[in-house]
Amino acid sequence: MVLRRDRAFAFSLSATTGTGAHGHERLPPLPTLFILHRVENVCHFSPDRRHRYRLVHQWNPLFGERLMLWIGLNPSTADEAKLDPTLTRIATFSKREGFDGFWMANLFGLRTPYPEEMMAAPDPVGPENDASLLAAADRCEKIVAAWGVSGVYQARADAVVRLFAGRKLWCLGTTQDGHPRHPLYVAGKQPLVRWEPKP
Repeated sequence: MVLRRDRAFAFSLSATTGTGAHGHERLPPLPTLFILHRVENVCHFSPDRRHRYRLVHQWNPLFGERLMLWIGLNPSTADEAKLDPTLTRIATFSKREGFDGFWMANLFGLRTPYPEEMMAAPDPVGPENDASLLAAADRCEKIVAAWGVSGVYQARADAVVRLFAGRKLWCLGTTQDGHPRHPLYVAGKQPLVRWEPKP
């Protein structure tokens, strides 16, 4: 049995034929199907895995390579084998928009589900984060800002906006103060809209 990347496959088991109690040939039962699904994300971590700079998830890798870039605040628990709730929601939005997968990047590369822990770290951005963001922007067709209100920390959102100067940015709506909203805190029907950072 071969498991292929991020695809569902089926295999069947069937019994051999034989003779029933009344001498009639017994037909094999209908095949039993087992659907297997394996998540395999392409990730780039720092050597100590404290920072994650890239996670690429595709549901249609054999038939399409169109990716959306989503930029969150910082990575949580997702890795090569699993998505976290935020990335599961991002997958739903990306499929809705007709893409074949998404590239997840972040303002800060430090992996933790607790923003206060990220803010207490000596280097929450990570030395490879900016280069990875630029590579992602070159590869993806659409860039979605999705970091919520905490992008003001270390003026990091402003720095990334400058990094993407000249590129169109999108979001799932904004907060009252104009920050791009987090994917977990919007309705599933929320459309993507252009995001223009406040001067």
